[in-house]
Amino acid sequence: MPRLRVLLALWHRRATTRAALRALPPERLRDIGLSAPEAQREAARPFWEDGERRRRS
Repeated sequence: MPRLRVLLALWHRRATTRAALRALPPERLRDIGLSAPEAQREAARPFWEDGERRRRS
């Protein structure tokens, strides 16, 4: 069960963070080094996907 709790906490953190990205104005996004399109792409990701970019073979 501890693994499930950790996974649920991770998913919750991702969902919360991505929702916060949606709410940030462009000047705040620039402060954290993101463009509006980058933030939109990240915010649109489902909570179960991590933010790592995967290489295609």
